[in-house]
Amino acid sequence: MSSEEFLQAKAEELLNELNQVVTQMSALKTELASVEEALKRLEKLEGVDEVFERVGVVYVRRDRESVIIELKATKEALETTIKSLEKRERDLRETLNRMLQQPPAGS
Repeated sequence: MSSEEFLQAKAEELLNELNQVVTQMSALKTELASVEEALKRLEKLEGVDEVFERVGVVYVRRDRESVIIELKATKEALETTIKSLEKRERDLRETLNRMLQQPPAGS
């Protein structure tokens, strides 16, 4: 395998990884938006101690405050994961840009 073929294969590998990261980030951002909306609605409820949470195909009565605590923990975990993926995306893009700016071998 020539160095040019190796670089092309490596670039394709990095592009595939970048696509996976972007897809995963998109899904997590959608989930984060859903969690934030649920939190917003739950925090607006006044005088309500219990809510129903969907678990699979059934709804379970839960203490409102415990649901809020769990949603906040989920939100924090999602934000941390998204930040990590954003850093990985930046790193992949930088690596790809450096590879594309390198002159071909033998030039």
